Amino acid sequence: MQLENKIRSESPKVSQVASLVAWPLVVSRTVPVAGRQARLRLETSVWEGLDEVSRREGRPVADLCSELDATRADGTPLATAIRTYVLGYFREAVAR
Repeated sequence: MQLENKIRSESPKVSQVASLVAWPLVVSRTVPVAGRQARLRLETSVWEGLDEVSRREGRPVADLCSELDATRADGTPLATAIRTYVLGYFREAVAR
């Protein structure tokens, strides 16, 4: 609460960051991946980003997740691979 008040008192532009300070809502979904059902717990913003990537690329979310599952580094959780992919996808889109 003190952090939010401090941020709001700093400047209007900085106060926009205040919404990012709150704990993210985590949602579970079951996605078919490589012949099994993977239960993934991701932040709503990550799910929304993955849904948007799916729409833009014209590919089902399950296909994207299967590809990420097949290409992720050993020991990297699938949820982490998805977060990294979504972030990288939109960073690249902004850079263009």
